[in-house]
Amino acid sequence: MWNRRLIGGFLFGLLGLPTLIQAQEEKWTHYGLRPLAMGNAFVSVANDYNALFYNPAGLARLESWDFEFLNPTLELSEKTVNFISDAAGLAQGDSDSVQKTLDLIEEQVGHIQHLAIQWTPHFILPHFGIGIGIDLGGSMLFHRYPSIALIRFGPKVIVPMAIALNFLEDRLSVGFGIKLRAQGGVDDEFSIDSIEAFSDSEQLDDKIIGGSGVGGDFGILFTPIKTMAPTIGLSITDIGGTTYNKMDISGKPLGTPKITLPSVNLGFSMRPWEWQSMYLLTAVEMHSVNQPFSFSKKINYGMEWGLGSIFKVQTGLHQGYLSGGFELDVGILAIRAVSYAEELGHVSGTVMDRRYAMQLKLLI
Repeated sequence: MWNRRLIGGFLFGLLGLPTLIQAQEEKWTHYGLRPLAMGNAFVSVANDYNALFYNPAGLARLESWDFEFLNPTLELSEKTVNFISDAAGLAQGDSDSVQKTLDLIEEQVGHIQHLAIQWTPHFILPHFGIGIGIDLGGSMLFHRYPSIALIRFGPKVIVPMAIALNFLEDRLSVGFGIKLRAQGGVDDEFSIDSIEAFSDSEQLDDKIIGGSGVGGDFGILFTPIKTMAPTIGLSITDIGGTTYNKMDISGKPLGTPKITLPSVNLGFSMRPWEWQSMYLLTAVEMHSVNQPFSFSKKINYGMEWGLGSIFKVQTGLHQGYLSGGFELDVGILAIRAVSYAEELGHVSGTVMDRRYAMQLKLLI
């Protein structure tokens, strides 16, 4: 029975769709698949709906409107499928189940388990946009006794609305946005004893957090000349920091989520080659410049080859690790796929989690 509670708790953490916390920084925005495939270097690009999350100034440079409603994304770590299969087998229980459970956990020490479902409906047109970034996902990082896992699960939501204007004969674009942030779920470090909280609703209530807050974003894009479109990008997200108001469940106050710190993000992009409908786009950026963590995690490089708006291939370096992906868009149907790595330690090369994600857009 003990091992079933243990495995059941871990599976609930994954299959209940959590979001990881380790000794890492929170994501400063809702990440898109195309930006991630480009090494997440998108602040100085910002030429699609992802401008709502990366740099609102990009809305001023849109040439047409765009609307997506059904665009679900599935994301998982490369180790997660095997772990779920092994854990489900142990949940059946046998004479050596307790020892096998501990052996399985020992095998996972230092490895990340991650599973997420995302949804990003939006409506954008030149100079204005509104969207929703929903992340229902989660991760676990196993440690050794007495603390065996860092777990956080529950939804995270960002709802941005932004406007942008052009100046200096469209060379300078400036954007402003406000956004609602909300998150909830469990945010805690668990030992073998405390994992039993998953089978005790009162104990679990004490570990639940929940809250919402309102933040503001600001962005600039500056392109001094048209030849190769060299562009400097700046965005400041969560200006002054976004704090969260407490939430209640049945009259019981929940723990308050941590403040989302402001993030200053800088970038430079250009199009060194264009021929008919084909182009090459490059970008180099530094994110969260003002936050006190390793330079190796802040730098991002990206490149994209495109055939108009129909087909794009991307590659890049995100937090020191190779990323890549593609996008096929035929109007009523679009497929986006990416492979990237998330660094969960303080410095690149510490705790890397390789992830794969695919997004399907249906226009109906």
